[in-house]
Amino acid sequence: MKNSTRTIRSGALGALALAGLLALSACGGTAEAEKPAAANASAPLFGQLPEKIQKAGAINVASNVEYPPFESFDTDGTTVIGIDREIADELEKQLGVTMDFDNIAFDAIIPGLASARYDMAMSAMSDTVERQKQVNFIDYFSAGGGVMTSAANAEKLKTLDDLCGAHVGIVKGTTEDADAAEASKKCEEAGKPKVEVTIFAGQNQAVLALQSNRVDAFLVDSTSGSVIAAESKGALAMGERYQDLAFGIVFPKDQEQLMITIQKGLEAIKADGSYDKILAKYNMADHTMESFPVNGVKQ
Repeated sequence: MKNSTRTIRSGALGALALAGLLALSACGGTAEAEKPAAANASAPLFGQLPEKIQKAGAINVASNVEYPPFESFDTDGTTVIGIDREIADELEKQLGVTMDFDNIAFDAIIPGLASARYDMAMSAMSDTVERQKQVNFIDYFSAGGGVMTSAANAEKLKTLDDLCGAHVGIVKGTTEDADAAEASKKCEEAGKPKVEVTIFAGQNQAVLALQSNRVDAFLVDSTSGSVIAAESKGALAMGERYQDLAFGIVFPKDQEQLMITIQKGLEAIKADGSYDKILAKYNMADHTMESFPVNGVKQ
């Protein structure tokens, strides 16, 4: 998944608060109260949406809502807040339909798109060549993975090369799984102990494991990781980004019309300044993109 230090968002949830909301954000439930489908046919891009979505007045968006600053629950345990939700709010103005987030497990997102349960996904998902075989991406955020540790291990475990013999947490279905496997292979080739990996269903569980010393490190997108580390009151630390990736809005292979319309919507909110304003609000101005390519990651 899914580097920047934080003063990111007013009312942001700290690592412990995130863990406390785990029950509220359990994967598989509706993230937001159902909004009435009140389509605005006069919106600039309404007529370019698939007819089915025009009639429904809403787009069903899959998301794993425990990933600040992209998406998390507000203090009411129901309202979705974060970068993706605010981008969706601006896109709604262009599209004339609502974008309704549904909270599911991260590794269930691509299967949910493939089965047509969801129209698209916004969940800070890394665009990868492997994933492009199953879904399409519109890249919209420059990002990369990093190593989160306790403050006590911050100097000892900074990079992937430091993880030999360490016990590392990974969220199921994320690109960090492959990163850990590659790091472990290098360790063994150098005659060092392999990386021990525990897979967690969601980010909250991995953070709890790190806080309770059940793992030595957590491989996570450095953007979200930096938020959690900054809000942990010095208990956690986030290392430097070890790779450059792009996050993408995700679409089933048969939703090309919707994808192209969303791409035009992103271009519109880039042109009017709202896209850059949202990322700047979250101290993410250095992660903006000048254009929004389809399947822009090539290796």
